[in-house]
Amino acid sequence: MTFMRCYPLACTLALLACNGDKTDESSGETTNATPASSSTTGDTTDVEPTVAGTDTTIDPPTTTTPEPTTTPTPTTGETTDDTTTDAPVCPQTPVDGMPGVDLELIADGFDRPVLVVPDPRDPDRLFVVEQGGHIKILEPGETTAPPDEDAFLFVGVKNANSDQIGPEAGLLGFAFHPDFPADPRVYINYNPSEVQGTGPTWIDEYKLDANDPDKVDPASRRLVYAVGQPAANHNGGMISFGPDGLLYIGMGDGGGGGDTFDTSRDNLSQHAKMLRIDVEPDGTPDSNKACDDCPMADGFDFTVPADNPFVGDPNYAPEIWATGVRNPWRFQFDSATGVLYAADVGQGNYEEVSVIEKGGDYGWAVMEANHCFENNDCDTSAAPNAANADGMIAPIAEFSHDENDRCSITGLGVYHGCEVPAWDGVYFYADYCSTEIWALRWDGSNVEELGVVKVAGEPVVGSGHTGRGDVIVTTVVVTGLNQIVGGKIYRIAPAG
Repeated sequence: MTFMRCYPLACTLALLACNGDKTDESSGETTNATPASSSTTGDTTDVEPTVAGTDTTIDPPTTTTPEPTTTPTPTTGETTDDTTTDAPVCPQTPVDGMPGVDLELIADGFDRPVLVVPDPRDPDRLFVVEQGGHIKILEPGETTAPPDEDAFLFVGVKNANSDQIGPEAGLLGFAFHPDFPADPRVYINYNPSEVQGTGPTWIDEYKLDANDPDKVDPASRRLVYAVGQPAANHNGGMISFGPDGLLYIGMGDGGGGGDTFDTSRDNLSQHAKMLRIDVEPDGTPDSNKACDDCPMADGFDFTVPADNPFVGDPNYAPEIWATGVRNPWRFQFDSATGVLYAADVGQGNYEEVSVIEKGGDYGWAVMEANHCFENNDCDTSAAPNAANADGMIAPIAEFSHDENDRCSITGLGVYHGCEVPAWDGVYFYADYCSTEIWALRWDGSNVEELGVVKVAGEPVVGSGHTGRGDVIVTTVVVTGLNQIVGGKIYRIAPAG
């Protein structure tokens, strides 16, 4: 199995992974580590990183894209249900061949932007999720973040005002109901400030304000799902509706370091799992819906899908879809194929990209990527996305911390934009510390690794898509004093 090579880790930072590695494992408490500098000399001068980076041409595809299982979002003037656009077929001039990769700045001035979601009604209108608790609407053509008072939604969260690298709690996920706008509901994943302690994770439902479609109605809030958090890191936080119309939830192992709380192999725990629920209440909010150490969450209600893989097995929590993940910070469905890509943050040595499938076991904490974790005895001979002798599924790609100060993976998504037809189906992912961006192609059986295609120059914290299928990269601007002084949104674009 061939994977990427990486360079020695000089930076002790990890926004998403390495807090767990800088944790007192007996207490689960986290510490703020020093962020990676764009300099390789250790200089911490207050200099904003650039985005010049290195452009690398993506080689032409050598694999075949799987047959689509879902219908991509229209990118023309087509009408689908209640979604219409008057946009031209392609707002950019299509580029032939396989150009190098660049980052086109869309807007700046955000507070730790971790996710960008397109408005289902307008492919160029973007909803930007800020870790500090706001979701803001970026109108087409706008290049700076809207003011807080104009936010679409605000919730009080842990680490609301943090300008330091390290905290992982906050507002972390957002999704429109799959029938939006006919069904005007939205969902968020966050760590509420109103609850004392390190957690929990709550998933809330809101309806649009009947008098203002650019706001939610706070009075419409309904708690859909809740899980306690024993530590402040490894919350996961990503949510997304799949092609089946059900909500998928990325849940980390509960924090600490080295699976401090022994959740990864505990299949009655929702931690270290990918979860799948129906957001509709089943009418029994307290039945078989355990939430250990989850105060103020009485009455949360959802439905367990009958075809979840472990329904009826008393050894598993019924909402589990897959097991053995460490901290799936950002995951994405391929809108054309339905494949679920998860960039799972590693411990101290390896980061991985996995294709998440029903009932799969992805190895943590026996394995870290396709390697035995610590002194565990394991089988490392499995091919990409194949199960080893212990039934643990190997990732389709990984990189180590042995090169370029690499530390923490961020999944970006699959390209289905109109500007570069030859990139269609390419999956992009990045590293927070080195700011490198990789690309690969997966045809369902084989992976073609396309290598590092860009160096962002700024720590990559999040991802998203436009409604046209372009992949979004979100970054933070960090000073030499370890302070975050801004957040930016870029579009992956051809180098010109």
